[in-house]
Amino acid sequence: MVFCATKRIQKKVKMKKILFDLLATQPNDSGKRHGGGKYGEIVFKKIVELGYPVLCYYDSSLWINPEVMDLIKEKNIPLFDIREKSLKDIVATEQVDAIYSPLPGDLRYFKECDVYGTIHGMRSLELPLDWFFFKYKSSIKAKIKFLLQKYVPSIGFKKDRTRYRDLLNNPRFHFVMVSNHSVYALNAYCPCFKGVDVKAFYSPSTSVLQIEETHFSDKFFLVVSANRWEKNNLRALMAMDSLFSQGFLKDYRVRVTGITSMKGIKYKFKNPERFELMGYVDEQMLDQLYHDAYALVYPSLNEGFGYPPVEAMHYGTPVIASPFSSIPEVCGGAVLYTNPYSVEEIMSRLLQISEPQEREKYSKWAYERYLEIKEKQEADLLGLINYIYGN
Repeated sequence: MVFCATKRIQKKVKMKKILFDLLATQPNDSGKRHGGGKYGEIVFKKIVELGYPVLCYYDSSLWINPEVMDLIKEKNIPLFDIREKSLKDIVATEQVDAIYSPLPGDLRYFKECDVYGTIHGMRSLELPLDWFFFKYKSSIKAKIKFLLQKYVPSIGFKKDRTRYRDLLNNPRFHFVMVSNHSVYALNAYCPCFKGVDVKAFYSPSTSVLQIEETHFSDKFFLVVSANRWEKNNLRALMAMDSLFSQGFLKDYRVRVTGITSMKGIKYKFKNPERFELMGYVDEQMLDQLYHDAYALVYPSLNEGFGYPPVEAMHYGTPVIASPFSSIPEVCGGAVLYTNPYSVEEIMSRLLQISEPQEREKYSKWAYERYLEIKEKQEADLLGLINYIYGN
């Protein structure tokens, strides 16, 4: 008996050559380490792990994550300095098929090749106008813009609306969003997107570290990014300070990242010894804080996805959060929601989570939700990369 083996002949498809925008992972107005930058690093590392063809560009005058540079050297990935060679020249000489940017900015107008970009949310349009904005130090230009948006929205929001409409005017720009909330918000604020297939891929997991040991043994609430008014942390700090003054939460302290003093915020603590202002902390320390905290307090007014609650839930740390924008979609019923405009309601939630049985319940729900979200994040990361490469 003779067996004949037949070989399946597959058509070999040429893989796209993608130019990756690492400049988007470098420091910007949001700080040295920002959500869009961390997002971009994870996407880049996954592309390299999958063995897809990629080259990249950056700005040699700015800080860049040493881990990214080590990976580029190890894999011998072509790297171009935008200070020495223009983007148009890189695209032309390297015969690039498309650019991918985790924060596309002006790339949405680029027409020399296809551009894939991640739009992280509609903050410029959907962020509620809150008078607490004036309690944070800001430029004259920012204050004028706020007042225009408040009293003359047709002028104050015109530039922002135009920026989103321009996404449709460049046929070479292809974009994705990081939550279903943002897709629907896009249609609500810009009806011209009616019928347009906008893809949503959840932001990839940033919970790559696994802290095992406790460093901070005291009970403390964690507040992150206190330097940014849209995170609404001043109300949270006021709520805690008020509870301390009233004799509640006697065994608790508060650790705050993003600021080293209250000079940029119009508020003076009545119980300053209970607050530790830590300024910028590296990722190792931030994870340690998420791990050790009694609870994360995150009354943000707007999120395209919202990393901090997920990063806290990774360690089973309970979260008090606002029910705004993408937060309910991502966190589900696993967090304790509060009205972010009400200092008194935030106080109420702090007292509730201070009950051991309440903390235990929300800790369990937090970790279970983290596992659910992580599974979707992993699938969507592959989905995003396959979309970029046309697979």
